[in-house]
Order: sequence, then C-alpha cells, then structure tokens
Amino acid sequence: MPSHPVTRRFFAEDLVRLRRADEQQRWVASQRAGRIDPNPHQIDAVIFALQRIPQGGCILADEVGLGKTIEAGLVIAQLRAEGAARILLITPKPLLGQWKHELYTLFGIEALERGAGTTSFDDAGVYIVGREWAGSEGGSEAIRNSAGFALCVIDEAHELFAGIYKRFDRHGAMKDESSQARMATRVRRALVGAPMLLLTATPIQNSLAELWGLVQYVEPTGALFGDLGTFRAIFCDTDDRSVREGQEDELRRRIGAVCQRTLRRQAQEFMAEPFRRRQAKLFGYRMTAPERALYDDVTAYLLDPKTCAFRGSHRRLLLIGFHRRMASSHRALAASLRNVATRLEGQLRGVLGDGDTIDMFAHDLELDRDADEPTDLDEGPPPEAKRIADELERVRGFVAQADAIGIDSKAHQLVRAIGLVFERGREGEGSGKVVIFTESLATQDYLREVLIDSGLVADGDITLFRGTNEGPRAREALARWQSERGDAMTANQLPSITVAMRLALVHEFATRSSVFIATEAGAKGLNLQFCDTVVNYDLPWNPQRIEQRIGRCHRYGQLRDVTVINLLATDNEAERLVFDILSRKLELFGTVLDASDAILHEAGARAPETLASVVGAELEAHLRRIYERARTTDEIAADVKALGDRVGEAREQFEATYRRTAGIIESRFDESVRHAFRTISNELADSLAHFDRALEDVIVRWLDAIGASWSRERIEGRVRLTVEPCAALPEGAALVIGEPAPAL
Repeated sequence: MPSHPVTRRFFAEDLVRLRRADEQQRWVASQRAGRIDPNPHQIDAVIFALQRIPQGGCILADEVGLGKTIEAGLVIAQLRAEGAARILLITPKPLLGQWKHELYTLFGIEALERGAGTTSFDDAGVYIVGREWAGSEGGSEAIRNSAGFALCVIDEAHELFAGIYKRFDRHGAMKDESSQARMATRVRRALVGAPMLLLTATPIQNSLAELWGLVQYVEPTGALFGDLGTFRAIFCDTDDRSVREGQEDELRRRIGAVCQRTLRRQAQEFMAEPFRRRQAKLFGYRMTAPERALYDDVTAYLLDPKTCAFRGSHRRLLLIGFHRRMASSHRALAASLRNVATRLEGQLRGVLGDGDTIDMFAHDLELDRDADEPTDLDEGPPPEAKRIADELERVRGFVAQADAIGIDSKAHQLVRAIGLVFERGREGEGSGKVVIFTESLATQDYLREVLIDSGLVADGDITLFRGTNEGPRAREALARWQSERGDAMTANQLPSITVAMRLALVHEFATRSSVFIATEAGAKGLNLQFCDTVVNYDLPWNPQRIEQRIGRCHRYGQLRDVTVINLLATDNEAERLVFDILSRKLELFGTVLDASDAILHEAGARAPETLASVVGAELEAHLRRIYERARTTDEIAADVKALGDRVGEAREQFEATYRRTAGIIESRFDESVRHAFRTISNELADSLAHFDRALEDVIVRWLDAIGASWSRERIEGRVRLTVEPCAALPEGAALVIGEPAPAL
C-alpha cells in the first residue's frame, strides 16, 4: 500500500537536509557518488574542512602521499551536492591534467579548464585554472568579474604564497614590486569573500612567517594572528625560524583552529594498503668514440657565442632546447640539427627568423609557448654569407655523425634494464610492466624502434602516450576501451573524447601491453599504480617534474615497492653532477643501487618529495643560467658543482627549521588521532549502510506511489532496482545502490 505523501516528503527531506560537519551522514552521499573508499584520516580532514569553510576556509597540510587530492575532491563533491553553483580550483599549470583526470575518474566531476580568453565564470560548474593565469592581470580580472565562488581550492599553496618578504614588508603591508608578490596579491584580491581550501605538505619551509602568510587567506578577520609585526613580536624568535620560548602551546592552539596535518605514521595502521618504498637502480655507461665525438663537437658549437643559427630574440630558448634534446637521444639531436640546417639555408636566401625552429622545439618537447619568455637584444647586423655557409657545412657534418651511430650506448643499457624487469616479472617478483619517460617525441619513437628490434617485445606490447594521441594505434585502444568499459557507462558518465583517450591508453597498458612509453604529458594525471618500475630515459631539470613521473606508480594503491631506473653517462661530468644533486642532495629516488644491486647511496630523508618541492624549486632556473652563460664544458661542470654545494646547504637549513617547527603544526597527539580514526573506521560501514537503506526506502516509496512494477536484486554488496515501463517512466529504469563503482 502506498505511503502517505507527507511521509514520503519527510523521508526525502531528511535524506537531503543540511547536517553538521561532524555528522557522518552529511558526507556519506558524496562518498557513494564517487569511486573511492576513503581512509579515516581523509574523512577526518573533510569534517574539519566542512566546519571551517563557513568561517573562511582552512589549510590541509597532510604529509606527502596521504591523499590531499581525495580530501579536496570529497569536499568539492559535498558542496556540489548541497547546491554550490561555482567552485574554483587553482593549481600549478603542470598539474592541471592530473586534477582534471582524478576529479573525473574518482568523483565523476568533469572540471572545466579555463585560461587565456576567459573573461568571467558565470555558469555553474567546477572550474580549474593554472595559478600563473589566475595571478595575471587578465586572469584575476576574470575571476573578480564572476558571480562568486562557494569555494576556492589552491593546490601547492606554499608555492603561490611562499617568499613572505617578497609580498609583505616587515610589518605586514602588501608590496607589489616583485612578480611573485603581484601574482599572490591579485589572487587574494580577486577572491575576496570566497572561502579558501589551501593544500600544502609544507606550510613551513624556512620561516614561521610563511605560516602567517598562509593563514591570512583562510582567516579573513586577522584576529587569529594579528598583523605580521604583531605575530613576529609575540611568537617568533629573532630569526623567525623558531618559536619564542613559552609561546609554543598558544601558537599550536591557534594554528590548530585553521590547519590540520596528519603524518604517515599516524595514518598507516588505518589504511587498507601500506605505503610502499621506492628505490633506484643506476645503469651507468660510457659513450663510444663516435658518440663522444658527436657530443664534444655539438657542445663546442652550442657554447660558441658567434654561431649564426642561434641569433635573435629567442637565442637562449634555442640553446636550452638543444641541450635538452642532446641529453635525450642522438635521434632527437639529429632532428634538431636538420632543422638548424634548414634555418641556415633560409639565412643564405635572405629569409631570417627563428619561428620554425622554436616551433620545432615546442612540438618535440611538448612545450607551452610562453609569451613572457625572455628575449635577447638585437645582436647587430646579420653575418656574412660565407660564415653562414661554413656553419651550414659544419651542421650537416653533425647530422651525418648522428645518423652513423645507429643504436647508442644509452639505448643498449635500456634494453638491458628492461630485460631484467621482464625477468623479475616472470619470477613473480614484480609486475613485469615498465613505464619509460622521455621529454622528446623523437626519442619516444626511437625507443619504440629499439625495443622492437631488440626482440624483447612486439609492437603490440608497447603503448605510446603523448600530449596528442591521434594515431591508428590510439584509435584502436579507444575502440577497445569503449567496448570493454565505455559501454557500461550512462550518458552522464561518458567523458569527453580527450579524457576517454587517456583512459583508453591506460586501460590498454593495464590489460594488454607491458611497456608504456610516455612523454612529459604522461606524467600529468595518470594513475599507473599497477606498474612498479619507472625508467627516466632522460631527466628533466625540474625536480618536481621528476617527482610527478615517479608518482604515477609510487602512489597510494601500489602493492609493490617501486624501482626507479636511471641511465647515466658516467664520462659526462656535468650530467653526473646534476644526477648527484637529484639523487644525493634531494634524494628524489630513495636508496640508489647500481645494476648489480650494490648500494651507491642510502636514503636518509624522511620525505624526499618535500625536499624536491622546497629545496629544489629553483634548480631548473639555476641550471638554465649555467648553460646560457657558460663558454666551456669545464665552466659548466664547475658551476654545477657549486650549485650542488648550495643545494646541500639549503637542505641543511630546511631540515634545521623543520626540526624546530614541526611540533607546532603536527599538533595532534598520536593517541587522540588514533582514537578519532578508529571511531571513523568503526562507524563508517554502519553509516554507509544506513544511507543506502534510507535512499532505497525513499525510492521504493515513490515507485509504489506511482504504481510502478519493480524488482530488487542484491549483487556483490549492492542493490539493483529494475523498474518496468509505466506512465511516469515510459522507458523504465535501472539503478544501483551501494558500494562505489570501480575507478574508470
């Protein structure tokens, strides 16, 4: 017998009414709508954030690897379920793809990416923008012109708001003389009135004043810390690196009101899967005589300030692009040299300009052309035709040298390394799968040929992933994915073609191929935790990009320890010194072994990801300057060695600051944390079951009221309701209540 309309309305209203942040039923609906099984520490963070958002926001500062993305995604999903019209996510540009991918695959949220050309955000939705654009004049104006945001999430917030004295004077007044200060100021002013959720694993890097700078964004009244002068006078010792004696408890109490931080050791026992270790294997090699000759000849050419090819407004970008391609592979170098020869031929014909060469680098290295890329001054009149002709012959000679090499020593070491990975897989000691990263499209194609020619794999065993995936193999992978996974989705679940292609290529690697060769685009947003081996065929100068690569496999959900394979020319002093900075000073790779498993470096850092973010943030800029200014290889080696010494000193300084200030933000006692997590863990299953029963009850009451004929079936912990066609539902319906759907 159908229930009374008032009864039906009561149960429906009770299901969706707004609840307190600490009521589990407030956020269980968001969890059910997603495709995740959150851990207790993540739910605890969501409760804290929901409590703070009406008051201005908060800082989630969990240690690296604890899933701040999931925490933010749960908060976003919950606010959307409660009717939030617009939510803004500001992230470093390289992480845009990762955020879009994870919001979609884990929460079914298709974020709308915006950038240059956007003038406002008037439509409802979750928007995602790069922080560089958000901090520009045009971006901040577009944000300010919008109808307002229910929440703004800022990822890697310490990077946007670090450098406290670049943005404020000693008394806390805003300064506008630096680009970093202008960016942070524009973001803050554009988002006046919007609650903020700041995500950072390092709220304190070098100074307690940095924490004051973050708190200004989530505590708009200023009453918690006062102005900067007051904060320093009350809480900071003379150097701002430690807490004034006697103020530790009070500062901890105030920070705890707006900042929550959980450590790995606190969360570990409540996680379904423990954190896995990472280690590196170094496969060293020496260049053959022809390889050495090519390297020396081209290096001397690049360091010559009088070259004809590298003139004009983009000289520095061209030189750096060449160094990167030479470090990638001789195949990538040969392609660059051919392009330079074409440019010199154009100069002989009187056709000047470097656009084609710049575009070639941008395409092969999948770079974003930056309108603010520094340009060089005019270098005077063009060189004489004879100089150009002589240089053209020289470059053609380099091309001939490169073409004569065939498979080089580095590629031979790759084949050896992949063979060992496959052998471990056959013995049950690993997944038998490997991800190979390279910066160059030309190198990607070269490695595919090398591996096929080696006999280790067939063409069908290799998946290629790049920024634009349009070839026949990619289309075949997409068709298979649509057949095997896409057909099971509803119309609302189907992603855009770009997202679907990414999912399809990952699905191919998970189910069919054993080698995944990816360019830098593949380091952004892909979840490859079913693979336990990462190969850096070439190494970016930016430590965070290396961390992104490793993080595709070394992430929560990985069931094995992860091995990172690096290939190093031991007779290249500059390359060896850069690797020393990355592996020893920043400890990006954990413990480093050689090919025979002898230990080369024993890791000592607790969180190398944090070191990469804090200490290594400017490494790429320093290396660029070294290569731009050097005139000999000895100069490069000496400057890189000096840089390594400075990085080591910066690490010591950071670790000393961390030891003095860690207790301030790691404020919750382990036993109280365990109690909170245990309570959440014990009650979670009951809360989800209660929600499922309540939702089913509301639906069934409505079906009975409209006179629909329906059936109920229980499948693997879920309830499936099948509704026959009727007047109210002419096509019938089917829905599933219960456990989240698997990730896409």
